[in-house]
Amino acid sequence: MRKKFVLFIFVPFLLFSAAVYLFADRWIESALEAAGESIVGAKVEIDHLHLSLSPIAIEFARLQVANPKDLWKNIFETRRVRFALNFGQLLRNKYIIETMEVNNLVFETKRSTDGSLPKTRPKKREESPSVITQATAAIAREAEKTPVFDLDKLRKGLKVDSLVNIQNLRTVQHIDSLKTQVQEASRQWEATLADIDKSKQRVAEIQASIKAINLNELKSIESTTSALTNVNNAYKSVNELNETLKLRRAAITGQLDRLYSAATQTADLARTDYESVKRLARLPDLSTRGLANLLLGKEILEKVNGYLGWIDFARRTLPKYAPTPEYEKPKRFEGQNIHFPVERTYPKSWIKKILISGGQEREQNPDYFYAKGEASNITNNQRLTGFPLTIALSGTKGGKSSFTFDASLDRRPDIPVDSYRVMASAVAVGGLSLGQADFLPSKITNATANVAAQASVPGNQFDSNLKIDFRNLSLTFDRDPRNDLEQIARDVLAAISAFSVQLRMWNTGGPFNLALTTDLDDELAARTKRILGDELARLQNEIRSEIDQRIAEKRAEFDKLFSQKKADVLGRLRSYEAVLNEQLAMVNSKRKELESRVEQEKKKQTDAAKKKLEDALKRLLKKQ
Repeated sequence: MRKKFVLFIFVPFLLFSAAVYLFADRWIESALEAAGESIVGAKVEIDHLHLSLSPIAIEFARLQVANPKDLWKNIFETRRVRFALNFGQLLRNKYIIETMEVNNLVFETKRSTDGSLPKTRPKKREESPSVITQATAAIAREAEKTPVFDLDKLRKGLKVDSLVNIQNLRTVQHIDSLKTQVQEASRQWEATLADIDKSKQRVAEIQASIKAINLNELKSIESTTSALTNVNNAYKSVNELNETLKLRRAAITGQLDRLYSAATQTADLARTDYESVKRLARLPDLSTRGLANLLLGKEILEKVNGYLGWIDFARRTLPKYAPTPEYEKPKRFEGQNIHFPVERTYPKSWIKKILISGGQEREQNPDYFYAKGEASNITNNQRLTGFPLTIALSGTKGGKSSFTFDASLDRRPDIPVDSYRVMASAVAVGGLSLGQADFLPSKITNATANVAAQASVPGNQFDSNLKIDFRNLSLTFDRDPRNDLEQIARDVLAAISAFSVQLRMWNTGGPFNLALTTDLDDELAARTKRILGDELARLQNEIRSEIDQRIAEKRAEFDKLFSQKKADVLGRLRSYEAVLNEQLAMVNSKRKELESRVEQEKKKQTDAAKKKLEDALKRLLKKQ
């Protein structure tokens, strides 16, 4: 029995233990590298990992994380990293680290090997673009808006006829729409006039019946009264037709007034058309914004675009460790689950604190930033820990430049909230391009910059502010100035040793907005307007005149159609109105004649009765 135990149980256990002892370090190192590479998308390399069993702890001599945007550089690298695992929670298949020690954290170090990973199947793209993707798209669009400041080139290349495409003018589209409305209204008016024409038969019948009444043939008060009743009924019918005509005339007149008013109120649309054509012509904007974009827009926006990529990386990566199921909007009247931290319950993984040291000053390479600080609460389930992920770092470079970085990534609410804040001072600037290929290409060859930036990303909203103060400038210009504005900008830049740039990017649920300004704007704009303002005004007036002419031609077409339709419908209404007024006058005249005849007949009857009574009294008196 003992021999079988040794052969079948104890010997395999010893072999398994020996294998674990010999190869555990390599297995863990490979697993950690693979996990990091799946997150970063570039090589993650760990050197000399060592596992200790009492306590259970891991230590390695070096960590390198390649930059997926520049595969011959690291995002960062470290020296010795050490952490211990909570043994009790490890038995429950949970990886809880109270404190991790990271030494010599260095940013953007050079690599000796390519940091790319073997080609794999591309990941499925997100169905809806992230907020940062939208921001970078807005930056790309803004950087392409380069106005032309060479007025000679503008004069030769300005083809007003081709720019003013009549089909794209909103004012012309509006007037065409009104012409269509006039045509549709005209068809409605025709239907109304057709109904009016039908009532002419009734008017003719009334006219015939009135003319048929002969006063000489009315021999009694009864016949006269009967004729008067018929005339009153005829008057009532003609009057009703007349009131109906007035209502229809008022409706048609109101519609005509509205259409004409809409055709005359086109000033706002014309201004919009002018601004649109001016943009197509790429006429320079002599305001502060136009000059700021021209001098610094492309370079600053491209650099900001690169840093926004890291915010997007954090936003896309962290949800991989969020608990499932994802948040679902509750049905109406069915309530909502509110998540609270659960006491004494641990998530699957949780690094409570990472202590980071920048190493000894004598060991620091002056070409790199060395950082120190801490990161807290890195976990796969913030709702269980009850804390957001926070990072607080400070660093130095060569004993001159310094920075601080603070970030908070909160996944506890259903809508994620990220915030970032960066302060940097005395950062060396070299090779920063100013201007553009077609406008005063130049470079800052030597300067220092102080940077203050902050960004807030709650859900799909974004708000950021950036300020850069350049100091101790040295500028070089790639070529001689080619036009007046280049000469102006060169004179201003050559006379300064410092300037500031401010950039704000934000959205409120809609498209992204960008605002870029510098403290050079006022001086540049003032000098430019003095020299180029008159010529630019002439070009603008040429465009405006062409647009006004196209609008006037289209307006003349509308006025001709409108006047024709108006004259036709109002003429026919006036004609019918005259007929009705004539009939009313005739009926009213006949009515007065009959009323007079009735009064005469009544008087005759009264006089006859009175005479008869008097005669009877006379006879009675004679008998007495």
